[in-house]
Amino acid sequence: MRFDVHPIIYSLYRLPPDAPRWGAAYKAQIQQNFTRTAFVECAATSLPVETNSISLDPDVKDEWGLPAARATYKDHPDDLKTCQYLLDRAMELLDATPALRKWSDPVREQTSGVHLLGTCRMGNDPKASVINSDHRAHDVPNLFLCDGSSLVTSGRGQPTMTIQALAFRAADRIVRLAKRGELGVRA
Repeated sequence: MRFDVHPIIYSLYRLPPDAPRWGAAYKAQIQQNFTRTAFVECAATSLPVETNSISLDPDVKDEWGLPAARATYKDHPDDLKTCQYLLDRAMELLDATPALRKWSDPVREQTSGVHLLGTCRMGNDPKASVINSDHRAHDVPNLFLCDGSSLVTSGRGQPTMTIQALAFRAADRIVRLAKRGELGVRA
């Protein structure tokens, strides 16, 4: 079994563009090709664009009447150029194989499945950042952000390990601040 491509994912998203999508021919195509298909996937990053943000929607409310979270995101043109470059290299790799067929999806603006990072940037200046180097909010006492929002970019594909490292770092800082009595509580 390949990482992240189970039969249902393959059958929904990884078929050739001209593959049947229903019936006996669809089933036969999956049965024949699921274990005979290779993928070349590339990971890029998104440039830190100031207009990309997470905010509270002024109109949409959740089931408790509170403002719903709103994600505002638009790919930077250089992000799309990077994706096209990587796609071109991936196709070159496939050209070097004895593959019977090859295909790709076009590079397009992302609409879902992105790792939104950089919405609460880390920095020393409260006017240009949300948290300090201890992961502590500049304007809300004892609020520590331990997620991907302090990353301006992932630098690679999945940011999970970096987020975990920052969470461990934040935990160490919180313990140190508590031991010094700087949180209003004693650890």
